[in-house]
Amino acid sequence: MLEIIEILSSCSFSWEKIKEMKDKEIEFWAADGLTKLRIFEIDERERSFYMVNQLGKRTWPFKYEKLEDLHDKFHSGEMTLLAYEVDKLVPTWGNYIVGLLKYLGCDKG
Repeated sequence: MLEIIEILSSCSFSWEKIKEMKDKEIEFWAADGLTKLRIFEIDERERSFYMVNQLGKRTWPFKYEKLEDLHDKFHSGEMTLLAYEVDKLVPTWGNYIVGLLKYLGCDKG
C-alpha cells in the first residue's frame, strides 16, 4: 500500500491541474512524440475537456471521470501506459491520453 501512495504522490493528476493547463495554455506531446497538444476548452458543468493539436484540429469532449478511471487503472497495474492499451478501453484516444498522463508524471515512479 505504501508503494502505491508513493507512486500516486509523484504525479500531479487532478481536475485543478487540467484547468491550470488550460488557463496557462500548457503544451505537451502526445504519446507518439510527434503531435503537440494543449487543452483549449473546459466544460465545468459536464466536467469534460477538449484538446487541440498544433495544426488546430480539435477533439471531441473527453470526460474527466473517464480520465480518472484510466489513471486509477494505470496506477493499480490493471493496464500499462501505452496508447494501444488505452485505445482498447477508449477507442481513438490512446495517443492523446497517454501523452497527457505522461505529462502529469504518471509514468514516474
